[in-house]
Amino acid sequence: SYDTTVILSDVATGQPLDQLRKEYHGSATSVAFSPDGKILASGYGDGLIILWDVATRQPIGQPLSGHNGVVNSVAFSPNGKILASGAGDNMVALWDVGTKQPIGAPLSGYTDYVSSVAFSPNGKILASGSFDSSIVLWDVDPDSWIQKTCQRVGRNFTKNEWEKYFPNEKYRATCPHWPLGS
Repeated sequence: SYDTTVILSDVATGQPLDQLRKEYHGSATSVAFSPDGKILASGYGDGLIILWDVATRQPIGQPLSGHNGVVNSVAFSPNGKILASGAGDNMVALWDVGTKQPIGAPLSGYTDYVSSVAFSPNGKILASGSFDSSIVLWDVDPDSWIQKTCQRVGRNFTKNEWEKYFPNEKYRATCPHWPLGS
């Protein structure tokens, strides 16, 4: 709704069950349930996204903030661990639902508002559409990223690189078909 309200209704009766009202400015512009139905994501005209606990009807932590424009579309990955959002800033953002933090930098390349986002059934591809009449298919599979990176780099991390980027983890091969770095 334009008054920042999201109304939950009983599907069988069509009767309203409850209203989720955000404390900030900006119309409610998009909603999506997590695959297990326990979380509702709602996007707003002020660029914020709120994750709601459906059982308690309360926000889960602080709003997700990263878009500089209307959040036109939100979608959960099939496993419910990632939320994608498309917005009026011509960007697509990926969010870790558990930590409520962005996953990497926003995906860019559009010349107009991102109007919709949707995951493939296996969660490895994210489709996004824009008012610029383009649709982009994004590879969002971390295993694919590792494989492509290993092919391009042609080696594992060195011990120094590992200590710099993964200081609290035991040194190991990230590219199994290459020898460990020195």
